[in-house]
Amino acid sequence: MEGRKKVRKNLFRSKRGMVGIEAAIVLIAFVIVAAAFSFMVINMGLFSTQRGKETIQDALQEASCPLTVDGALQVKGNSSSGVSAIVIPLKTLGVKYVPMEANRTVVTLSIVGKVTYPNIYGGIDDATINATSVDFDKLVDAIENKPGAVLFIVGSDGDHSLDSDEKGFLVIVPEDENYPAERDHVIIEIRPQKGAPLTIEITIPPQLPSKEGWLAIGI
Repeated sequence: MEGRKKVRKNLFRSKRGMVGIEAAIVLIAFVIVAAAFSFMVINMGLFSTQRGKETIQDALQEASCPLTVDGALQVKGNSSSGVSAIVIPLKTLGVKYVPMEANRTVVTLSIVGKVTYPNIYGGIDDATINATSVDFDKLVDAIENKPGAVLFIVGSDGDHSLDSDEKGFLVIVPEDENYPAERDHVIIEIRPQKGAPLTIEITIPPQLPSKEGWLAIGI
């Protein structure tokens, strides 16, 4: 009898050991699966956060204009009480550079009640500009008085963009038959490839200077 009891006890002990090992294996499997699932959830969360940050940054970039007017506009009068040229000083705003190639930028000129030109931009002129004294007449002459808009960059490195350490002068030469006259309302829109457009509105003042003179207009 005692021998049978011992055999039964040993049998029960071995069964309890097997059940314990199986339970441990199942528990370890659950832990591994939970760890893998947690890693996946954390990884997806980090990915979603990064994409959300990029989306917000892109939205802010699209909603803000990377260009700003850096100083007073200059208008040149002609003998017919009109404007033969407009010069707009430009700088970047909040970005390192703004691509300003002709195929990446649009410049619209509207003379309210007269005419609208959807795109007059001709790109960047590589002419060297004196950083200490800018001669606006030379800028106009450099584009041979052709109607349109051309960007000149002081200190340009030739990369066809306006960098944060550079200053640009957008020279606009209207057509002779549709030049802005005194008291005309003029709207100029500069739309880069990325970001909101820069809109400039001016009213041509009366008593413009003579054909050789320039007049500064604050905005």
